[in-house]
Amino acid sequence: MKVSRISVFVSVLLLMAGSFAFAEEEAKGVDSKEAYKMVMDSPRDTFIVDVRTKAEYEFVGHPDLPNGVPNIPLRFYPKWNENSEFVEMVEKRYSKDKTLIMICRSGGRAEQAATKLMEAGFKKVYYMSDSFEGSKDKKGHRTVNGWKVNGLPYTHTVEPELEFKGCTSN
Repeated sequence: MKVSRISVFVSVLLLMAGSFAFAEEEAKGVDSKEAYKMVMDSPRDTFIVDVRTKAEYEFVGHPDLPNGVPNIPLRFYPKWNENSEFVEMVEKRYSKDKTLIMICRSGGRAEQAATKLMEAGFKKVYYMSDSFEGSKDKKGHRTVNGWKVNGLPYTHTVEPELEFKGCTSN
């Protein structure tokens, strides 16, 4: 069977188009300063979701924003098992047309959470690349970047409507 150059070219174009379409469906990273600006510029449509454990949220602190930052853990300590109701809990709080920015300690869980939400049909999801505590310095301390290091507003006060109330182990 002879394959023409045109059919090969068309096949390559279709594969590339599919790859570009898929790439647009991936969550994008923003740093904490950009995330803060996004929320402050559009507080009715842009929200931060803290995906850390309940203890991290309460004891380390969390962003203090006028539109609130709920705690919806992606994983539970100490086994780090996944919150099987994570997507459902986000869906109960936000419609899929809202802009959501996931935050964790340093960015890893935030990116995982953002990916889960994109797979569930949320369209405008970001993850905070430096998140709450940021990257480690040469001595292993989190002093390089992140919400706290950048001097953005945070609190240890836990508002009942933002506090995680679900199961703590799945």
